[in-house]
Amino acid sequence: MNGFSLLKNTNAYKVFSLDVSRGTASHAYLIVCEDELNLENYLKAFAKRLLCSESEPCGVCRNCTLIESKTHTDVVFYPTGKKILVADVDDLVKKSAYKPLECDKKVFILNGVSNMLPQAQNKLLKTLEEPPKNTYLLLGATSTYTVLSTVLSRCKRLDIPSFKEEDIVKALEGECLDRQKLLSAVRLSGGKLGEARERYESGAGALAEELAIKTFIEVTSSRDVARFSGKVTKELLKDYISSLARLTGLALRLQDHFESGDGAFYETALNLSKTLNKGALIHASDAVRKAEKDVYFNATATAVVDGVVFSILEGKHKWLK
Repeated sequence: MNGFSLLKNTNAYKVFSLDVSRGTASHAYLIVCEDELNLENYLKAFAKRLLCSESEPCGVCRNCTLIESKTHTDVVFYPTGKKILVADVDDLVKKSAYKPLECDKKVFILNGVSNMLPQAQNKLLKTLEEPPKNTYLLLGATSTYTVLSTVLSRCKRLDIPSFKEEDIVKALEGECLDRQKLLSAVRLSGGKLGEARERYESGAGALAEELAIKTFIEVTSSRDVARFSGKVTKELLKDYISSLARLTGLALRLQDHFESGDGAFYETALNLSKTLNKGALIHASDAVRKAEKDVYFNATATAVVDGVVFSILEGKHKWLK
């Protein structure tokens, strides 16, 4: 199951599993997780815990396999389109009146509650407050800022945190066989399993880190800046800036104390810690922070890259004099 090895050790899952074991499961749970790309997989795992006969989802029984493929007659997924609409809630209300066909429970999974319009949320309130017997609602949200207080008050909230990088590596190393590419993807994932997997599959993480490394190696004069900036596309910009931030941060830490590591990214940071003084690295770190702000305010990719690369180059020359 995607990410279950990580999920099962969270307080969120432990609380939910204990509720199910005791027969005290709430009729509605709001599962909050920033990892939008893997949130549906987590919601599936909660549904499996409700319907699987084992104390931990086995992943191979009829209930588990049908939930995984989203074909279980007693587990209904929303949205049917890009976001949960009033029509989806109307469909849920109608189907919640039907008795389960295969199990003794009926489960409704709503993924993307953060994007639900207020009208759709309000339409859901009655079912949240007075659900039919043996009916369970699993609501998935990346944040609660747009979730109505009336919805929040009717659900038991469970938060799935970001994960440690080493734990994500362990969870993915069986399917992601290129270790250096995996490490690059995980470093840029922000502790999100789904984002790590996506970056690995696309190769974006490795390419962003490669460009960050080349910033310090290939750009030796102002004439190199324009030629180099063209290599960083709009799609790679955020990952490139994040890679620069991690590279300069690691180099600064390595000047103060030893940290183990491997691969080109680590070796470059180690080399920078030895060849650049602290002033140059701090100057580069400040330039990267400014670039992060520029990205946030939607500055053009070329302008951002030109600015940060030129500033890093300027700092190298200034602090080496």
